Amino acid sequence: MSERRDEEPSGLRRVLSIVDDDGPDSVYLDGDLDPGGAKHRVVIVDEGGDGQPRATRSAAENRLRSRRIAVNRQAGRRRLRRLLIALVLVLIAVGVLASLGSSSFGVRESDVRVSGNVYTDQAALRSIIDSVVGTPVILVDTEAIETEIEAIPWVDEASVRTDLPYGLVIDIAEREPVLSYPGPDDLFRVLDGDGRVLDVIDGWPFEYLLLVGVDPPALAAGEFAPPGYVGAATLGRTLTGSVLDRVSLIQVDEAGNDLVLVLDDDSEVRFGAARDLFAKLVRLETVFASGAASSASVIDVSTDEVTIR
Repeated sequence: MSERRDEEPSGLRRVLSIVDDDGPDSVYLDGDLDPGGAKHRVVIVDEGGDGQPRATRSAAENRLRSRRIAVNRQAGRRRLRRLLIALVLVLIAVGVLASLGSSSFGVRESDVRVSGNVYTDQAALRSIIDSVVGTPVILVDTEAIETEIEAIPWVDEASVRTDLPYGLVIDIAEREPVLSYPGPDDLFRVLDGDGRVLDVIDGWPFEYLLLVGVDPPALAAGEFAPPGYVGAATLGRTLTGSVLDRVSLIQVDEAGNDLVLVLDDDSEVRFGAARDLFAKLVRLETVFASGAASSASVIDVSTDEVTIR
C-alpha cells in the first residue's frame, strides 16, 4: 500500500489517496486523521491499474462482453439460417433431378419432332429414335444421336435438342445430289458434290447429271467414290447455269486425270486433271460468250491457252 498526500491551501479539503490493487471498494469516512487539526472528510478510492475505479471498469467490461456475446450469437444464427436455406435448396434440386431422371419423364415417341428429312432413310432414322424412347429426357446424349443420324448417307448435318418434359427436336440438313453413274451391277449410284454415295437405285435418275467412268466401282450408300469421280462431282456442283443446260454427260477416269464434258451437240470440253476447275470454267464461259463454241467439236480449257478445233 502506498500513501499520497496532496497539500492544499488553507480552508480547502485535503484528499488522501490510498492505492491498493487488492483493496476494498471505495468508502467514505468521517473523522479526523490529523490529531492537531480540524475535522476533515477523507475519501478512500480503490483504483485499478488504469486509474479507473474497479467497480466502474468492471461494469463497462461486462456490458462490452455481453454486447460481444450477443453479436456473435446473432452472426451464428445468420450463418445457421443461410446453411439451412442452402441445404433446403440442395434437397429440392436433388429431388427435382431425381424426378426428371426417372422413367416418368422418359422420351415419348409422340413428342419427337423431326424436320428436313426428305430423302433420309426413314427406317434407319426410326431405329435411332426408337432406341431413345423411354430414356429420361435429361439423360439423353444428344451428341451421340447426332453422330448416328449423320451416318445416314443422305444426312449432311443433324441437330438434336431435348424438349422437357418428354420431347426431342431433330433438325436434319440433307446433302444435295449432283450426278449419278451406273455400276457394274446395273444399279445407279447417286453422288453429292463431295463424291459420297447417297443412294443406290434401280434405273437412271435422269434429273441428275450422268457420269460415265472406266471400271465404275460398285459402292454402297455412304461410301465415297474414287478421286476421279469426286472430281467429276465437284465439277458438276460448280457448273453455272449457262454451261449446265448444255451438258449431256461427264466422262472421267478413276484417277481423275482426264475429265471431259460432253455437250448436247456432241462437242467435248476437255478439262484435263480434276483440279483448278473454277479457273477452267471461267475459260469455258469466255469461249461461250465469244460465240466461238458454236462451230467447235473440241474445246480444251485444261491450260491457260484455250484451244478450239
